Amino acid sequence: MHCLDCSLANETRPAVGICTTCGAAVCRDCVRVGHNSVPHSTGFSSADLAFTEIRQLACLPCATALSARHAREYGFAPPTLPPVETQ
Repeated sequence: MHCLDCSLANETRPAVGICTTCGAAVCRDCVRVGHNSVPHSTGFSSADLAFTEIRQLACLPCATALSARHAREYGFAPPTLPPVETQ
């Protein structure tokens, strides 16, 4: 499987994961790794609620949208792109 965003730009890069929001395949350069807190019950009443932080993979468009609209719930690390070479 190849990265969707790279293939749209006529590049072929192997996918390393799947965006958990839209389902697109993402390569190492396009993936954004974030976190999300998921509630779960620890007992029998609604007061027995705990949160577990999980890892979430996203493509750039989804990570941008989630960070802009739901900044408290989702945290994505900024992209680690190589420096741009100038001539």
